[in-house]
Amino acid sequence: MNSFNHPINNISISAAKMFIFFSQLMEKPVFDKNNLRVGELYDLVVKPSEVYPLSCALVIRKGFPNHRYSTISWQDVQKINQEGAFLKIDKTALIFSESHDEKKEFTLRRDILDQQVVDTYNHKVIRVNDIHLLNVDQALMIAHVDIGSRGLFRRLGFEKAIDFIVRLFNPKAKYLKSEHLVSWKYIQPLTINPVSMTIKIDAPQKNLANIPAADLGDIFLDLNINHQIALFKSLNLDNKTKIFTNIDFKTQRSLMEELSDSDASELLNNIPSDEATDFLEKLPSEQTKHILNLIENKYSKRLSQLLGYSGDSAGGLMTTEYIAFAKDTTVEAALNQIRERKFKSEPAQFVYIISPEHQLIGATNFRRLMLAKPLDLIGSCAFPKTYFVHLDSSVKEVAYLMEKYKYFAIPVVNENNILQGIITVDDILSQMIAFAWRRLKRIKIMQKT
Repeated sequence: MNSFNHPINNISISAAKMFIFFSQLMEKPVFDKNNLRVGELYDLVVKPSEVYPLSCALVIRKGFPNHRYSTISWQDVQKINQEGAFLKIDKTALIFSESHDEKKEFTLRRDILDQQVVDTYNHKVIRVNDIHLLNVDQALMIAHVDIGSRGLFRRLGFEKAIDFIVRLFNPKAKYLKSEHLVSWKYIQPLTINPVSMTIKIDAPQKNLANIPAADLGDIFLDLNINHQIALFKSLNLDNKTKIFTNIDFKTQRSLMEELSDSDASELLNNIPSDEATDFLEKLPSEQTKHILNLIENKYSKRLSQLLGYSGDSAGGLMTTEYIAFAKDTTVEAALNQIRERKFKSEPAQFVYIISPEHQLIGATNFRRLMLAKPLDLIGSCAFPKTYFVHLDSSVKEVAYLMEKYKYFAIPVVNENNILQGIITVDDILSQMIAFAWRRLKRIKIMQKT
């Protein structure tokens, strides 16, 4: 197993005979049924809908410097190997044109080779240096992509020379034995539809959904701006939300400018209130007002209220997405509602108990509820004491209470003890890290002076 830790990477010697690299086919001669040369192999067209795409046509090129191209259906291909491609038809049946740029087709040379793709297994953007093909049922199937330096040397025609030099100085070099192959089932190509300016997601969206939010954000930032926008437009709402909340403000703003009003509204309506507030407070006031007008009225009022608090106060940090029940709710009813409820982000493990006037009475957690009897009232599961902060409490005060009582979330109340929201540990951590960096920069400036 090589350093990329993919389940399918090493190919045995016997199995290797069934494989061929695309670079070993490129520019090879193509012969008709009478063994007359008709051109050279330029590209392969594959069916992108397959888990492991199968070849469905090959593209021939002839002429220099004025190239001409012809696309041949795979049913007219007799065989293909490192010696070249052999057709079942006569050269008179071939129709050549001055260009080959059919955007509807998915081809190896144009859409995969030398392109950025997403590795959904290792959660990173990689560049394809070669394509590993498997001979199956007289067709070629994409099995892996080669992302190693050896794949690049092979495609450039330097593999044998480099192998010779490496073998001369170090016969046991790892370079000679290992291949950096990534199974195609973990690959998401990033070819942009020129009409819709989106990317067709061939891998299941769940492959992207299984990537941690922070990693998905890093993948996104590794792409160029055109791929960023096209990929974002292609994703489902859950994945859009994961990405948007894990990228920097500059990229968020660029994305928002590319979205229609309806898409922007849908996105912001599904982002946790604290994340939406962080984004909106950095925008010019006119732009903030415009976006608030797009959002659902109830949520827009809530965000407007949050924007009125200082960014370094509990009111400015809190999110209004939390779980709360009346004190006379049964444990069974509470758990059923939690199961059915949809959350904009992973919910904190705390459940709050409130009065009819929405005043904070107590708190419990998922563990206590699961261990309680179904017909017990939720109030009987409450902690002996519940600690909270006020809207104007400072970041330091919130951090102190969280550290002292080992809370992952802490409730925020107003002057009448009415529950307003909660602050989660990740919100405090990001604030404290930013504070630490600012302090470190000041120290370095003072040391220089």
